[in-house]
Amino acid sequence: MENISFILNKLEDAIIVLDSDQKIVFQNSHSIDLFENNYTGQNITNLIRSPIVLEALENVYKNKETEIIEYNSEYGSLSPRSTNFYNVEISYEKNHLQLTNTRDNYVILMKNITPLKNIERVRSSFIANVSHELKTPLATIMGFLETIRGPAKDDQKSMSKFLGIMDKETIRMKRLIDDLIVVSKIESDEHIHPTKKVNLLKTIDNVAESLKEYALTKNIKIRVNHQLSEGLFVLGNEDELVQVFTNIIDNSIKYGKLNSSIDILAEKIKKQTDYSDNKKLFPQLVSKISVKDESEGIHPKHLARLTERFYRVDAARSKEIGGTGLGLTIVKHILNKHRGHLDIKSEINQGSTFSVELPIAPIS
Repeated sequence: MENISFILNKLEDAIIVLDSDQKIVFQNSHSIDLFENNYTGQNITNLIRSPIVLEALENVYKNKETEIIEYNSEYGSLSPRSTNFYNVEISYEKNHLQLTNTRDNYVILMKNITPLKNIERVRSSFIANVSHELKTPLATIMGFLETIRGPAKDDQKSMSKFLGIMDKETIRMKRLIDDLIVVSKIESDEHIHPTKKVNLLKTIDNVAESLKEYALTKNIKIRVNHQLSEGLFVLGNEDELVQVFTNIIDNSIKYGKLNSSIDILAEKIKKQTDYSDNKKLFPQLVSKISVKDESEGIHPKHLARLTERFYRVDAARSKEIGGTGLGLTIVKHILNKHRGHLDIKSEINQGSTFSVELPIAPIS
């Protein structure tokens, strides 16, 4: 009995064993943690008051056949804690567990499937968002194709205009698909941290130079400022870090005002870091790259959601200037892979500052 109890207490699923009178004769450790008490010796109705679970339990007592139900704790008092989804299996055991001296035992096995439900919800939301993003340009292309084949087949001026719009929508779809591929790739290896040294100053200079011509189309000046003659080295994937700063600076150009400027400041700062093993704060030297633009600014209510997939402050304007809604999502995942952090500050009519913090590479 002690051996089987030891094994059951090691399981991550909650297990409750009842006798023929519906009294609890055993609760494993996870069950006690879940319900925040040990109800051994009490009737099961003192612990579980969900009609769905109790009805399934009555059926097992009556028919001696296993019942499996899915339960959402939002709709009843299965657990005193917050809403969770459970797969609840109730079965009859003829004292196979050897936990008690009673002839008949009934076992309630509760598996928390909340993480799986969350994944399903995210997947469904993702598919719905992608479908929505592709539906509009596809509908536009199909509409113009129909017009070109019909009413406008002999109108060269209209045909040229429609083909231009179709080309723009095709490029938009390609950009979206390319970004989706990038997000998928980064998510799949986000746990693999880079080990190669990268000079952030060189990376920033290269990105700024590559975007200079684009910035000039709005007469925006990009100014890089740093006082670090020895360089600024981090452990990273250079191509991915180029993508981080390209996305951020590109956004600042897209949303920046005409005849404005973008100031990029690179510096080393000391930051208090919380190490989870001993809960103490230690100063750590980190690199900080701040990109400050002169845009219309972002309302505070949007800041926390800017890195969500397909989240846009102004959807119409974002699509008009070619945004996919995935740029800052890509930035977030790359920085997670690099143990970095993105901080966004903004004031209406005062512009926005996007700050990237990354750990300094060790000297050795």
